[in-house]
Amino acid sequence: MRKLSPFKAIAHAFNSIRNYPQVAFRIGRVWVPVMLVAGFLDAYAGPPDTQSQDMTGREWIQVLTGVLSLIAVCSMAVNWHRFILRDELGPSLRLDSAVFRYAGNTVLIMMAMLVPAVMVLAAVMLLPPAGAIIGLPLVVLSGGVVTRLSIKLPAVALGNGTFSFRDAWTASEGNFWPCAGVFLLNAAIFLGILLVLTLAVAMLNAVSLPLSLAFQVVAAALLQLFYAIFNASIFTSLYGFFVERRDF
Repeated sequence: MRKLSPFKAIAHAFNSIRNYPQVAFRIGRVWVPVMLVAGFLDAYAGPPDTQSQDMTGREWIQVLTGVLSLIAVCSMAVNWHRFILRDELGPSLRLDSAVFRYAGNTVLIMMAMLVPAVMVLAAVMLLPPAGAIIGLPLVVLSGGVVTRLSIKLPAVALGNGTFSFRDAWTASEGNFWPCAGVFLLNAAIFLGILLVLTLAVAMLNAVSLPLSLAFQVVAAALLQLFYAIFNASIFTSLYGFFVERRDF
């Protein structure tokens, strides 16, 4: 049984991006403008109308931009998986069956996170701050589950229709806590970036609200590009380690 090192897995993912930044930008060059347009549409549509019982125009725009972002991220991830694992670089605007299967599997994995997320939110809202801390173990446990299930995603990108969630779970047997460690390290990196961006937005708000809004949209698009590639790199590393028996 192979034992995963979370730090080596994350380092390997960073090295993949550092070694091929030009490929990452080539993959994202079509989708970043699409995400920018989606971001500006979403920003100027404003928040949803909580008083309306019907879908408003703003809510339809938010659904559309959400779907566009999901497809963009999945398209970039599929290209990255195939480049790292098979040295194949497809078209930047990739919209084939692998992308849509990848998106469907991503939604299923996100839904697996939904129940613990709702439980944590309920704990935070209903319990005192000291009691709400019980939600943290749920986050760690669900993160380990989601990370192990996500090992299927590179197989989807490669067109392997026989590799299932059960196969991903079996391949990573005995590595639940290391996979949870990968999840926590990834979350810490994301929160660190988010903190820096939040501070930048706060400073820009004091200068110009339109400038701050433009910065938020551009930063969100670039963050989606980075995390599409970075998450794909993590799952590629895990797939290579557990399934293809590669070393970091």
